[in-house]
Amino acid sequence: MKTRKIAAVLMTFIMAVSLTACDTADPAGNDETKALETTNDGIVNTIVKDENAVLKTKKEAPETPEEFHEAMVIRSFVQFGNTHRLNKKAMQMANGEKTTIAYIGGSITEGMNAGADGCYAKLSYEMISERYGTGDNVEYVNAGLSGTPSVLGTLRVGRDVLDYNADIVFIEFAVNDATDDFHKEAYESLVRTILADDNEPAVILLFTVLETGYTAQDHMKEIGEYYELPMISVADALKPEFDEGRMVWADYSDDGSHPHVEGHKLVAEFIENYFIQLDYRSMVESDYTLKPAAKFGRAYENSVMIDNNYNNTDPDFNISDIGRFYNNAGGTRLFKSGWGNSQSYDGGGTGGFKFKVKANAVSLIYKRNNNESMGKADIYLDGEKLTTINANDKDGWGDPFTARLIKWQGVKEMEIEIRMAEGFEDKAFEILGIAYSQNETFM
Repeated sequence: MKTRKIAAVLMTFIMAVSLTACDTADPAGNDETKALETTNDGIVNTIVKDENAVLKTKKEAPETPEEFHEAMVIRSFVQFGNTHRLNKKAMQMANGEKTTIAYIGGSITEGMNAGADGCYAKLSYEMISERYGTGDNVEYVNAGLSGTPSVLGTLRVGRDVLDYNADIVFIEFAVNDATDDFHKEAYESLVRTILADDNEPAVILLFTVLETGYTAQDHMKEIGEYYELPMISVADALKPEFDEGRMVWADYSDDGSHPHVEGHKLVAEFIENYFIQLDYRSMVESDYTLKPAAKFGRAYENSVMIDNNYNNTDPDFNISDIGRFYNNAGGTRLFKSGWGNSQSYDGGGTGGFKFKVKANAVSLIYKRNNNESMGKADIYLDGEKLTTINANDKDGWGDPFTARLIKWQGVKEMEIEIRMAEGFEDKAFEILGIAYSQNETFM
């Protein structure tokens, strides 16, 4: 039996399923499928069987390993959220239209310990494509980047995700983000930037966990609830298994952070469970509206990221002088078009990198490393020293790192200069990108 294309028959199914207990034939003509009852929150409380999916009710007292596994998978489901956009994109896939599924996050999303083809992102993309697509009409974008939080994600999401006309976007930063106000606002800015895109992407939040139990999912769940987003939690699924001794961390990961091959398969199974439940859900929202006000803040929403491909046509951003810096194609993954300090520069003077910008927030993306060859740069705002950035960081390993230079209430015009600190002129300093946003209000 061919995989059910639920999106194509969704409205028929909605009309067929009663909000009270009943036996209903599958709308695709599959006599093996039954919808028995729908609960108040719209989750079909039933046993649904076909050769591709099994949706079961939660057992109060699992007894067998299979039942405990099913209970774990069920726990990964946090909420449906408003599924208007997701249903619309599923219908789009089923109709044969080009549809792009994108993932943005840290090293787990990039595929650490499982590789490009074995990571949860590729596995879940293949599942969704098979479930709803019509052949080769579903495309894949993996914008995972090791060691990076949503602070950088919100600055690069336009280039790395939205420029591909993403239709469904998974966000995974729960083990990379801190729980302070800065990270809360950055994560919410990322969510809002995607939701506000003209292509109206569906957003799904995925929460992972470290061996220590750390996850930033608490405030991320608050954001997901506020914006009525689909949410899936690896942390919620796994914790009781570890606490009650049915699993150990090594069953999921070979280190303290990243799922191994089987762990990635498990994360993909949690995502599949969400879509199984979605396909048998009776309630469908007629619309989705992005809330105008933020919960924690949106200072970095719709950020614009600049690199050396920039041609100075932006009326709100202008590079007046690159000084002793030069166009650098080295950089690091996803950042190959920045500027590097010329360590043998002989032009005299300080040779600062100068730009004018109109913004409420400005961030510098630079390469850091735990290496004495890396130098320090002084940052000047309208001629006054603002701060010093040290690219020689004990936590660095050649990764892109974000420094927030400016955050104001309201948009202002300013000139910023990046100048090698005295005594560090012959050290390496790589500007990977500059980002700015223009939000008059943060809330």
